[in-house]
This record gives sequence, structure tokens and C-alpha cells, in this order.
Amino acid sequence: MKRWVLLLAAGLVVAGGAAAWVVWKSRPAGDLLLSGTIEARDADIGSLVGGRVAQVHVDEGASVRAGQPIVTLEPDLLDRQIREQEARVGSARAALTKALNGPRREETERARVEWQNAEKERVRQEALLRQGLAPQQQYDNAAAAARMARQSYDELARGNRPEDIASARASLAEQEGQLAYLHRQREELVVRAPADGVVATMDMRPGDLVAANQPVATLLEPGEIWVRVYVPEPRLGLVKLNEPAEISVDTFPDRTFPGKVVEIRQRSEYTPRNVQTLEQRGDQVFGVKVAIDPAPELKPGMAALVRLRR
Repeated sequence: MKRWVLLLAAGLVVAGGAAAWVVWKSRPAGDLLLSGTIEARDADIGSLVGGRVAQVHVDEGASVRAGQPIVTLEPDLLDRQIREQEARVGSARAALTKALNGPRREETERARVEWQNAEKERVRQEALLRQGLAPQQQYDNAAAAARMARQSYDELARGNRPEDIASARASLAEQEGQLAYLHRQREELVVRAPADGVVATMDMRPGDLVAANQPVATLLEPGEIWVRVYVPEPRLGLVKLNEPAEISVDTFPDRTFPGKVVEIRQRSEYTPRNVQTLEQRGDQVFGVKVAIDPAPELKPGMAALVRLRR
């Protein structure tokens, strides 16, 4: 038969002039029976961009799958920006193609003919200068025109400089990056569930304005549920990581749900006021997280009893 040991500490506590007796009670070694509240991982989901709500796809309390749309924002303004940016990308791509192809053959041939004509005029002016029939200035002008025509022809014959091609390529990359950014924003107009879960809170209606980075709903992941319990320091050595646990709730008094210890905190604390344990509140305790195997019957907020068998 299990025996209870009642230890009375004759300690007088004085608070505000009043005296009280502190009573400490412990249980004999055996199964650990701890109580706590079921918790679940939740996530605030929203959009990186703001806008006006166009459509709400689910209601509060609905079960959703990963990737399922939750809220859609109006795309009109962003679609216009995308079309304008697509035009800029097209222009930059055409400029790069032009730089890569270089001048057209007709342009090069025309420059060659202009140079040859200018060179003929220079030769003619040189002959006139030697005969004394043309002033020096007239010959100098013809020579300068011939040199400029030759330089223009040589430039076209060599094609575009590597620096011009690199500049055109960089300009296209910049415009394409901006277009990709706008498309990414376009995707953000549809807020999707990041994982399977249940919509815990949803207070959106078509026409509502949503700011960027503002949550539009809170999603609970039923597959990630646990109970946080507190183990008195004298019995902490009885708790091991990954050891099995049995969880029961008032709603299903004849059932137990399997789980296991997944975390033991490294620092002690005083039991929170909203947690009841089988030990005295004043004892030093360590928080222990007990993961529960996924069970649709269990809901966050349920009071749970955890038994660790010894």
C-alpha cells in the first residue's frame, strides 16, 4: 500500500504583520503524475505586400492543407507595374541583341564608301595644292574629313566594344531582376497556408485593407501538439529524454494518448500560478515538454494529465 508522508515545517512566514504556517507535502516514489495544458504550434500568416482584400477563401475553424489559399488581395495595381516592367525588359533585351550583333552590313558598307570618297577628295586637293591652284586650308579640310571618315569606318568594321556589350547585358539583368521582384510580389497577393492545420483566428472580409507584413490569420498545426508540465526538483532525476508518457484528458476519461518527453529545461523556476502540480507551489521545478502523438481529438487549451510510469 502506498503511504503518504506529511512533513510539517514549523516555519513562520510573516507578511504584512500576518503569520502563516507553510506545509510541505510529498508523495512516495512511484509514477509521476503531472498536469498541464495542451498546446499546439501556431503561425501568424500574412503577406509581404499590402493591399485590399479581394476574396476570403476559408472561415475561422476550417481545416486547411499546405499551400491552400487563405486570402487573396486585389492585383490590379501590381499587374500594371508588371506590364510596364515587361516592356522595359523587352527594350533592354533588344539593346543587348543589337550590341552583340554589331552594326549592320549596310552601315559598314556605307561608311566604307564615304571614306573612299573622302580619301579621293583629299588626293585631288593635294594635287591642286602642289599646282598652286588650291589654298592650304582647303587641303587641310579635305584631309581632316578623310581621317574622320576612315575612323568611322574602322569603328563599324570592328563592331561594338566589349564594354558596350557588358553595359547592355548589365542593364538587361537589372530590368529582369526588377521584373522577378514584381512577380514575387504578385505571388504574395495570395496568402497560402504554410502547413496543414486549423484556422484559429480569421477576421477578414472582402474590401478590408491589409498592411504589408500584417497577419491575416493564425494557423494551428494539430500535428505539433504537446503538454508543458513541471517536475519538482527532487524527482527530476526520474525523468529521461525520449521516455514514453501517457496523456489523458477529462473529455475522454477512459482513454490515454501516447507521447514522449522531448525537452527538459536546464534551469529551475517556481511553478507558474496557472499550473497545478501534485507538489507544493513553492517547490523548485523544471519545465518538461511532453510531445503527443497526433490525435484529432485533442485540442489546444485542454487540461491534460501526464503519467510517467516508473
